Amino acid sequence: MKKHPRGRWNDEHLSASDRQKNEKIQAEFAKIQTEEQSRLKEHLETFNDGVIAIIITIMVLEVPLPSDGQTSYLELIRSLIVFLISFFIVANFWYQHHRTFGMVKQATRSILLTNFLFLAALSVLPLMTKWIMQEQDSLAIVNFGVVYFVANLMELIMYRFAFLNLFGKSETVFHFSNRITIARIWGQLLLNILLILIALKWPPVAMVLYLSLPIIAFFFPDQTGLRRQKKVRVKAALTHEEHEEQTKNRDSAEN
Repeated sequence: MKKHPRGRWNDEHLSASDRQKNEKIQAEFAKIQTEEQSRLKEHLETFNDGVIAIIITIMVLEVPLPSDGQTSYLELIRSLIVFLISFFIVANFWYQHHRTFGMVKQATRSILLTNFLFLAALSVLPLMTKWIMQEQDSLAIVNFGVVYFVANLMELIMYRFAFLNLFGKSETVFHFSNRITIARIWGQLLLNILLILIALKWPPVAMVLYLSLPIIAFFFPDQTGLRRQKKVRVKAALTHEEHEEQTKNRDSAEN
């Protein structure tokens, strides 16, 4: 057998039986990789649930217990309110992340990396929550807002990778997903800038707004937004099918 100029075995110099064996080995290897990525997705979802559960546990452990009279009890109430705000934010992130993973067929490296960056940003929330419990000033809430934005950004990028994972990486779908992602990132950026500006002048108002957003999204999902997402997925699917049909027609014409 001769080697390919780049160091690989050239199938043209293999016998028919050896070539058949080689194709069978490659098919088995591809099957193993596909099954491994599918199992990895399941393990990753379990890992995400565990990390988010730990994050919530850490946040509740940061709530100080009352020790000396009415002042400490009021401090407990304020800390519990801060914890509930952070809890609903993390719970909403888990909900959105779960929906995004519903689009993932296989856990690619891009999805793995984005997922870990998302968890890293989310893991900082207990620290920001403790900071606000100790000192509810503008700086603490602004930093909370920055972490909130970074976690949102990672979630949006994850949605894009999941979108491509579901519908393929054709040029049409690629540009379509880019437009959606960029528009949503700009929307999140403008919203978080507004909340940070409010936090600089009215910290308590900003905390109420940070609480209201995930609660509204979690308990009262916008039906218009859900219909819009459904239209986006349907359009992407039709675009993908149209691209595949054009490719088949072009290949048939060439043959």
